[in-house]
Amino acid sequence: MGYQEKTARYYDYFVGKEDLPFFRRLFLKLGGPVLDVGTGTGRVALDLAHAGLEVVGVDKCPYMLEVARQKMERQPPSVKDRLNFTEDDMVNMSLDRTFANVFFGGGSFSHLLSSNEQLRCLYNVYKLLDEGGRLVIDLPAPTGDTLKNRIDVSRSVPLDGDSSLFRTVHTRCDINNQRLVSTVIYERYRGETMQERVLSENVSSIIFPREILLVLASASYKLVDFWGDTSGTGFRSGSKRMIIVAEKN
Repeated sequence: MGYQEKTARYYDYFVGKEDLPFFRRLFLKLGGPVLDVGTGTGRVALDLAHAGLEVVGVDKCPYMLEVARQKMERQPPSVKDRLNFTEDDMVNMSLDRTFANVFFGGGSFSHLLSSNEQLRCLYNVYKLLDEGGRLVIDLPAPTGDTLKNRIDVSRSVPLDGDSSLFRTVHTRCDINNQRLVSTVIYERYRGETMQERVLSENVSSIIFPREILLVLASASYKLVDFWGDTSGTGFRSGSKRMIIVAEKN
């Protein structure tokens, strides 16, 4: 099912900004231009452009890109000039330029559901990277909770007037196929009365640490850094995040 027009519009209400300073510092150190793959609503791309970097955001969902472009249009001209959003599939991106660095943020790489897709994507990215360019991948680290079916209810978010928005995420784990199937339900209330209910279903891969390192090595990338959180702590048992920096060999 994927993201639809209304679920894309509601997406940003429940996504935090706590990791933006980490990625801003990282990419200011690595330099631009940056290709943001799976950019979604442009959360990271906009922040990097504000920091002075040229960014191209790619996503295959037109509804998410529409939100990103609306946000871009509200920025100062100096920021808008450093941003571009384009609709494309991450496996077969056809861009007529190269980049100093490529970023897969927010677990976007896990939307590739097979090793074949992951390798094809990484081979394609290899051609889009400058010599010595860096690839940064941010993924959730599998934990015991990952392997459980669960329901997560977010706090209420106030909208206009007396309207509020709730989000509930039902996640089912298919461990044999290394898949997570998430049904995201948004409910909009005015007072105590529900006005609207919309949902989307998304499928993602469960990718283990050793697995992502093997895939990167197979696609001719050299590991540079491997962090377990946005404080720069090295990846270890119990880490909830995999932030990988790899270099084009």
